[in-house]
Amino acid sequence: MASSALNQKSSFHTRSNSLPSRPHPLIPQIDEHLCRLKSNEAAPSSSSSIPEKLNGLRDLYELVDSWLQLPSTQNSLAQNCNHNELLNGSLRLLDVCGLAKDALLQAKEDTQQLQSVFRRRRGDDAGFVNEAKCHRLIFSNPIRAALASLDGANQP
Repeated sequence: MASSALNQKSSFHTRSNSLPSRPHPLIPQIDEHLCRLKSNEAAPSSSSSIPEKLNGLRDLYELVDSWLQLPSTQNSLAQNCNHNELLNGSLRLLDVCGLAKDALLQAKEDTQQLQSVFRRRRGDDAGFVNEAKCHRLIFSNPIRAALASLDGANQP
């Protein structure tokens, strides 16, 4: 009787769920870098923090590139029928990263020039300070617009 119960149980095929139980380790790292960049954006920038921000941006690029090269990501992209939407989102993200990089480089140059002006104590201090503020405004508007478009694209 016990042997017939075992035979009956073994004749049924059970399926297992093969979905990953947790995300790839790169995903939390990417999220962490994005959060760090967002928090750095709100903080006032000094000439010493700009290289850190650029290094963080470079690290984010490398992590996203590594994630995109994974076979599982490639398979997901191949199976997804919204290729154009994904590509457009990636391009928007790259545009925002490019704008942020340009803004950080310009801020670094402005900071270095401002430090130089203060060391020399030229009479044109106010003119350069106003020029630096103009650069800041020129770059902040496109970055805000790009971030708003990304936020709008992320919402369902």
